[in-house]
Amino acid sequence: SQDEREIVASKEGFVRFYNLRTYTNKEGKNIIANRRNASILVVEPKIKAPFDGELRIETVYEEVVVSVKNGDQEAKFVLRRSDIVKPSELAGVGGKIEGKVYLPYANGHKVHKGGSIADIIQEGWNVPNRIPYASELLVKDNDPIAQDVYAKEKGVIKYYVLEANHLEHTHGIKKGDIVSEKGLFTVIADDNGREAARHYIARGSEILIDDNSEVSANSVISKPTTNTFKTIATWDPYNTPIIADFKGKVNFVDVIAGVTVAEKEDENTGITSLVVNDYIPSGYKPSLFLEGANGEEVRYFLEPKTSIAISDGVSVEQAEVLAKIPKATVKSRDITGGLPRVSELFEARKPKPKDVAILSEVDGIVSFGKSIRNKEHIIVTSKDGRLTDYFVDKGKQILVHADEFVHAGEAMTDGVVSSHDILRISGEKELYKYIVSEVQQVYRRQGVSIADKHIEIIVSQMLRQVRILDSGDSKFIEGDLVSKKLFKEENARVIALKGEPAIAEPVLLGITRAAIGSDSIISAASFQETTKVLTEASIAMKKDFLEDLKENVVLGRMIPVGTGMYKNKKIVLRTLEDNSKF
Repeated sequence: SQDEREIVASKEGFVRFYNLRTYTNKEGKNIIANRRNASILVVEPKIKAPFDGELRIETVYEEVVVSVKNGDQEAKFVLRRSDIVKPSELAGVGGKIEGKVYLPYANGHKVHKGGSIADIIQEGWNVPNRIPYASELLVKDNDPIAQDVYAKEKGVIKYYVLEANHLEHTHGIKKGDIVSEKGLFTVIADDNGREAARHYIARGSEILIDDNSEVSANSVISKPTTNTFKTIATWDPYNTPIIADFKGKVNFVDVIAGVTVAEKEDENTGITSLVVNDYIPSGYKPSLFLEGANGEEVRYFLEPKTSIAISDGVSVEQAEVLAKIPKATVKSRDITGGLPRVSELFEARKPKPKDVAILSEVDGIVSFGKSIRNKEHIIVTSKDGRLTDYFVDKGKQILVHADEFVHAGEAMTDGVVSSHDILRISGEKELYKYIVSEVQQVYRRQGVSIADKHIEIIVSQMLRQVRILDSGDSKFIEGDLVSKKLFKEENARVIALKGEPAIAEPVLLGITRAAIGSDSIISAASFQETTKVLTEASIAMKKDFLEDLKENVVLGRMIPVGTGMYKNKKIVLRTLEDNSKF
């Protein structure tokens, strides 16, 4: 958005690039070449190679074994599979990545003693959700990011160096030393000698407190020197540039003055340039065609209001700006920000078909087919060669380019991402992450901090029902919406009788519909549509077992949250002597 123009690191560590490509322009600046599927991370080391060797990574059930082998020498380290960040999460399709383990090298990579082979992510920014395409990159891979480090607790400070996957106490560190080694930690011990706090000290930091010294809370332990970086990337906040992927000659295609473009003068600079018209006649596709010296070819399609920065037939250098799209004309999901956006998410409203963003249903490589009936044809080819076709209206902006890799659940066009599409494509876990992330964004802009668990409880209620696809031998009817609890109980009964269980799919309901569809008659009737709920309950001869909070509150009973045991009339007590009833 226009509110942001740079990314500044707030945590200490060092830089890792995931799948990031850059161009160097004629001014010598590094320009991000990825349009998607890339990240910049700030990490701290978790495991360092104990000796030179070859890296091996093996997945065994729910564990990932990372080993370094050199002849007869071998060191193995076991990580939980759930702790390791997924490629889709690094690409910005999944949830939070902070706190997860990042494995920077592939199987078979040659590693050197002391090199980090597993890192803990402190901060991360993906392209293009957090860092726009064609931004200027100000850091390099492995650059240190140093910050002022403050003691979280009082106690005795000790310095440790990471060796393999454990810390070893290092002596002799004193005030004024400059940290040059990766993997230095400081541990603050309390009066009982136990660890009270731990801090990572990045390379390039100056030590301000001697080893084995007393420190008070909020004391400065280290500070950065002038040769460290904090700003990760910067960009033009008002325009999205289109840059040349290689050196070559640019020709205009369907760029016709008075038809598809018009000359306009910039009010601030007085420079006249060609700007693509809002309305483009049918049959015209204004674009820039770049041809390289070695036969490379690429076409850049121009959206309405795009300002062309070059002339027809000129030669350009790699990463040179060819055109600019004003950010005011770029559709953004932020326009739906605020409480209406929260209401839209919690009510699980389906956007209008023309406003829905098209999501990729598979991981694969993007290509384009022939346009059909005034619609663009996008093809995604999965790893196994399966083709998935998508047809996009000409009015929608396509966010993917040919030969790019997309993850399942990633938006390929502009528009509103539908929660129902995420559930269908990526499943319940990814939907949880998406709704929590979207709601948190609204409140964080206002400086409000809310724990994820509160939002997750609401989402769990929205997902507590399933739709019956095949009734099998159960009492359900195809298309019924039933709670997961009833579904499991009925299937357990059918399986016990050697019958065919029912098959269902998860369904997302808004909080209003979810409340009305509660298993409890009293809870549902006390919310909305009282007459309808009670009538349906009477016809179906439903029972309310008073298992949840709301129905017990309505009746004035003790609520089932550990406040006491229910008195069940069916309990019968007998004595051992005469087996008589009470």
